[in-house]
Amino acid sequence: MKETAAEKCENFRLKLKGGTSLKLKISMFYLAFYLGMGAFMPFMSLFLHERGFNGGEIGLILAVGSLTGIVAQPLFGLINDLAKDYRTILKLTTLLSALVSFGYFFSHGLVPILVTAVLFSFINTPTGPIIDSIAVEKGPSFGFAYGQVRLWGALGFALVTVVAGYVYSRVGYQYSYPAYAFFACLIFILIFTFPKLERPHSGPVYGKEVLGAVFSNGPFVLFIAMTLLISATNTMNFSYLPIYFQKLHYPMEVVGWNFTIAAVVEIPLFWYSAKVMQRIGLFPILAIGTGAYALKYCLMGFAPAVGVVLGLQALDGIAFAFYFSAAVEIVNLMAPAHAKATAQSVFGAAGGISGIIGNLAGGLIVDHQGPQFLFWLMGAIGLLATILFFVFPNKSKYQLEKETASSQAV
Repeated sequence: MKETAAEKCENFRLKLKGGTSLKLKISMFYLAFYLGMGAFMPFMSLFLHERGFNGGEIGLILAVGSLTGIVAQPLFGLINDLAKDYRTILKLTTLLSALVSFGYFFSHGLVPILVTAVLFSFINTPTGPIIDSIAVEKGPSFGFAYGQVRLWGALGFALVTVVAGYVYSRVGYQYSYPAYAFFACLIFILIFTFPKLERPHSGPVYGKEVLGAVFSNGPFVLFIAMTLLISATNTMNFSYLPIYFQKLHYPMEVVGWNFTIAAVVEIPLFWYSAKVMQRIGLFPILAIGTGAYALKYCLMGFAPAVGVVLGLQALDGIAFAFYFSAAVEIVNLMAPAHAKATAQSVFGAAGGISGIIGNLAGGLIVDHQGPQFLFWLMGAIGLLATILFFVFPNKSKYQLEKETASSQAV
């Protein structure tokens, strides 16, 4: 039976209403999720240093978490497919990660910390990619772009890191884990309000045919290799920036401002990233992002005054918003229609591998060459990646579609 004009208008209105509701819930998820992550992740290296671990041991602990994440993502992806409801896996990961985080609070030796790192990473790692996948896949159908919801994560991160930096410098960095557990419990409650969303069945994420389609794609493999380099430097920056502050005798109570400044800059850029990418292209935006990373790292290698260091974190906000938004979209465009979920999983796994490399190498370099040399090395890698993105083969074929009228309305 053919729809009347009135029925079409009503269905369109309901879709917009549902899209607005889903957009709000995903936004609040990102806000709470990054409030929790911002409460402990930027301070983990300082917590471990406070417990008496050296740079190499800190790198090992952080790398073990990254390695576990590589295993956890595909396994939880398969479990999520069997459950047929993404909400089930999110409830499980958020509640259990809140409980396991207390292992950091009560552990002191290397072995207990390593066991806690493995368990926590295994449980917590899938949460972000699942909600990212929903935002990227369902956002266009419901009238919103990924950057419009992801910006709330940047806001949450910005709000919590500056406060946490002051608080932990006075009471101890071990209290970062109860803070994370509190926000994880909030997310657990929020998930009960999420709708059930139909997702197309694409077969096993790591099926032989699907993997073959992904890895026989030369440009995709090259792109993943390049992003692995950038992700390794991101890991070094995130994990060892607090150690950089400590070893260069900057005031520790302002260490949280580094992440806050970057996150504040990210917020408007995530909002406008889709429009900018449509206007000038994905690869130019990607190159701008990596160039900003390179400039920041090189300048920090000179150990400027603390005020200058804080100001340079604005470059980090520009870099992350442009680089990550463009990279996610490029992976989606490069992948075959039947292998997009696998491509995103491979992209996530590459990030895990780079986390292992970045954490292990960063810890050893800090111990033997110092934090300034580490940042100069990161700057050189960022500059190399920027050049490679400018000369990437056939980069002009990967473009975002223009916004539809419905997406602009929302």
